[in-house]
Amino acid sequence: MKPIDLRSDTFTLPSREMLETIMEADLGDDVEREDPTVNRLQDMAAKRFGTEAALLVPSGTMGNLVAMLSHCKRGDEIILEADAHMYYYEVGGMSALVGAIPHLIKGKNGVFTPEQVQTALRPGDPLHYPPSRLLEIENTHNRAGGCCWRPSQVKDVSRLAHDNDMRVHIDGARIFNACIALDASPKDFMRHVDSLTFCLSKGLSCPIGSILVGNEEFIDKSRINRKMVGGGMRQAGVIAAPGIYALENMVTRLKEDHDNAKRLAVGLADLGLGIEITTVQTNLILADTAGIGLTEEEMVGLGRKVGVLFFTMGHNKVRFVTHYGITKQDVDEALARLETALEKKH
Repeated sequence: MKPIDLRSDTFTLPSREMLETIMEADLGDDVEREDPTVNRLQDMAAKRFGTEAALLVPSGTMGNLVAMLSHCKRGDEIILEADAHMYYYEVGGMSALVGAIPHLIKGKNGVFTPEQVQTALRPGDPLHYPPSRLLEIENTHNRAGGCCWRPSQVKDVSRLAHDNDMRVHIDGARIFNACIALDASPKDFMRHVDSLTFCLSKGLSCPIGSILVGNEEFIDKSRINRKMVGGGMRQAGVIAAPGIYALENMVTRLKEDHDNAKRLAVGLADLGLGIEITTVQTNLILADTAGIGLTEEEMVGLGRKVGVLFFTMGHNKVRFVTHYGITKQDVDEALARLETALEKKH
């Protein structure tokens, strides 16, 4: 029985066409800015987001880390949502490596308001308080089940942050999912913020890589910080070539993942897994196992027995992710397998 892997869009595999671009890539030393394929990818990304410059990094975590290093000094404070990936899943890098302090605010479906940011801002008293230096937004929001920030919401919180001498960074690992879901352009988000990271290796299906975008001064500083944390690469065109292919061919197809996620969500709800359908906005689905009398670990184990793979996401919560390589037929087969397993369980 072939497994149906719904754990994450990080499990995507590149197409043959994408892999063939690696063999054809012109290569050079990227630390010396002499890799033409990397330069082309960075220029494409900057143009698409309407920024002056872009920087290829090995991972989204490194992209976020480099952005924090470029925006912050030791002892600065970063305001971000309580379940943000940068706080929850990046091994404490903001404190361990940047020396910054997280200030958490609880959003609704991953989105917080200008009023919440205003309340979180520190008084201008450097003798007692760390300066609020950076506001971070996650779009789409992983632990909120792939929910989106709208451009107008980004605009409102960013204006407040900038009025208080803060910078704004978007962890946009899945920003193209947000763009497809909202019929928006990357520029609709980027014009309000100072920096943004997006992943090539999730929904865009590349083997490796992320991009950091911003103005030229920020990217020049980030290039130094990338080297400092070990991200300087040599013939990195082998990473960039699939990225170019992805930007040209893999963005609009994300709608297929969103459609499959909605189909899967309806089916899971029919099986008794608690799902708030209105929050299924992109390719992530959060389900509650309490209604079927299983813990999250028991549910994952049940799925594994019938070859349907997914992850836990906290107490009585599991997450399913649709992505390139998962078809409508796979969704229907996964639902059939889970239905049979649950019937046997009960």
